[in-house]
Amino acid sequence: MKITLLGSVGNINQYTIPVLVNAGHAVTVITHSEKRTAAIKALGAIPAVSSMTDEAFLTSQFTDADAIYLMLSGGANNDALQAAKTQGQIFYNAVKTANVKNIVDLSSIGADSTYEKVGALSYYHFIEDALNQLTDVNIAFLRPVGFYSNLYSNIATIRQDQQIVSTVPINIKRVFAAPKDIATKIVALLQATPKGHTINYVISDEITGQQMLSTFRDVLNMPQLKYVTISDEQLQAGMIKQGVPKNVAEALTIMNRAQRNPEKFYTDLRAHQPEFGQVKFTDFAKEFADVYNGTAQGKSNTLADH
Repeated sequence: MKITLLGSVGNINQYTIPVLVNAGHAVTVITHSEKRTAAIKALGAIPAVSSMTDEAFLTSQFTDADAIYLMLSGGANNDALQAAKTQGQIFYNAVKTANVKNIVDLSSIGADSTYEKVGALSYYHFIEDALNQLTDVNIAFLRPVGFYSNLYSNIATIRQDQQIVSTVPINIKRVFAAPKDIATKIVALLQATPKGHTINYVISDEITGQQMLSTFRDVLNMPQLKYVTISDEQLQAGMIKQGVPKNVAEALTIMNRAQRNPEKFYTDLRAHQPEFGQVKFTDFAKEFADVYNGTAQGKSNTLADH
């Protein structure tokens, strides 16, 4: 198969690319950075350099592809809502003109809800909405839950205050996903995209804040580590102080607030009954410890690539 991927060599594609190449597919990887071309070639894929906002470029890269993988990049745009709406239209136009028949789109949990309920996660709705206008096209919307790697944001407070800081109380269960499990699902969907428009969730593990705390205490050898719950106002003020634009801080605060009501937040996920992936929280915790101790590099994803 001829497959075109967005996402450069990111947290997910570092796993997706080699599996597809080793399966014998001709893989083109779109990246906005010339610096990534060597890494893409090293994995056996073909680099194509330009921005995902370049509709003509995307159309040329999608033409004659048997399947394509789309994703929304956070980028540097402070107006993420408008950026998502614009990107959705660009994807729609490029796919329609290129006459693509099989699509896997990296969406997110919360894509079925509104900004008032899930904040930043609702941006993915506009990508799904645009692509859903396509007819006679197989589209697998992939909705992972929050990435484990989002937890790397706690490293600063652990170093400084021996604290995990969250707006989600310690007794509430949260669902997480590992990029490797997401990549496994992407590969399967690209190689055999289900007919029609389908919703597909990816989850790796489900833990409470207490389980998180206990596990991190063990892997970091830090029995004094604490789990501290802060208010939405404290979270938002802290992000703004760190230079996050106010509208972005607000969107992320609403997103975190939604997780305090897992019964509602996970309603659609539970309805689809996804199977758990292979990477458990204890596996990630070991990687977290390596990053904390400086023996590995961690990447944080604010939304669903995240």
